[in-house]
Amino acid sequence: MNKNKKILIVGAGIAGISLYRKLRAFGFSPDIIEQADSWRQDGAAICLPANAVLELDKLGLKDELLNSAHQVFDIEYALADGRELASASLKQSPCDKAPFVALMRGKLMEILRAGIDLAEVKFSTQIDSISQSSEQVLVNFNHGGTAQYDLVIAADGINSKTRGLVFPNSELNYSGVTNWRFTAQISTKNLHPVYYVGSDSAFMIYPIADDKVYCYAQIFDKDKSYFNQAAHEAIQTLFKHYCQPVQQAIAQLNRQDIVVGELKSVSQVKAVQQKVLLIGDALHGCPPSLQQGVGLALEDVNCISELLAQMPIEQALVQFESNRLTRIKWVVDESNKIIKLAGIGRFAIGRFLRNLKIKKGGPANVIGWKKLLSEKAY
Repeated sequence: MNKNKKILIVGAGIAGISLYRKLRAFGFSPDIIEQADSWRQDGAAICLPANAVLELDKLGLKDELLNSAHQVFDIEYALADGRELASASLKQSPCDKAPFVALMRGKLMEILRAGIDLAEVKFSTQIDSISQSSEQVLVNFNHGGTAQYDLVIAADGINSKTRGLVFPNSELNYSGVTNWRFTAQISTKNLHPVYYVGSDSAFMIYPIADDKVYCYAQIFDKDKSYFNQAAHEAIQTLFKHYCQPVQQAIAQLNRQDIVVGELKSVSQVKAVQQKVLLIGDALHGCPPSLQQGVGLALEDVNCISELLAQMPIEQALVQFESNRLTRIKWVVDESNKIIKLAGIGRFAIGRFLRNLKIKKGGPANVIGWKKLLSEKAY
């Protein structure tokens, strides 16, 4: 229905390149821009719960994914000394709807980019300003060019410049948490993902291949003292009292391989401003407590693509908000709640209550996954 309409995709990351693939498969000819000067290779590894795999299947990429990823079947939460708090199987309904997998982020991008020529993406390009009428969006680019579009879809990440242009009062909320991500070589025989919780710190070990694991570490760090410290030194200091698997992982630290970040979250969940739509982390960036960055982004992609193939743009945008915002708001709120729960471990009574909640309720992420997999995504 909208195949002759001019559509601009802003950002060529996971959400943007997936949307580009999907729209082309429906017969659209969108433009896609990326502020970087070439394909990005940043990031360590990535964990994909079942809903992300279900959406990749709709993109026709499930087989390629499973050939490159490591599947896991159980999740465990444990204390820093290794004593188990709770565990859950991913082989029970509704978690058995699709595999839970993990792989290198670069490999996932390689799968998503397959068949897309570099020349199709306008690199070193970003939006400087946007003005809208009832019919079209006038876009001014950083290199001085202008263009008119019937729809602009922003997939430019949690620090989205486009979001700031159309929603000026949309600053990010900072959680006060510094995090580190890296990979390590340790034995994965009989190893399942384990989330170790200390006081106000945590360390995840997640197998991504034979004898290779993805590590995620975090600490409450409001004054950013650890954020500003050399990453390998901060990690070795903070987690030296953690159990042997963690020690094996951090013994291999190479400062060039560590991705350092600060956990942030969108301050509002607003998807549409006239003819501009936000998707992916531009819409719902939040802490990775439920590991929903990719899953929600791919749900956004498949939802808006199918709507645009069926109805006029204006109606598709209204329907997208109706289909998606309740689910998205829940994920953002719940992800922030889990981070706050981790933070109460700074105090003895807080640790007792947090650990009791985990023991009685089970792993928090599995609880969230069950809810998401029991509902319609859109």
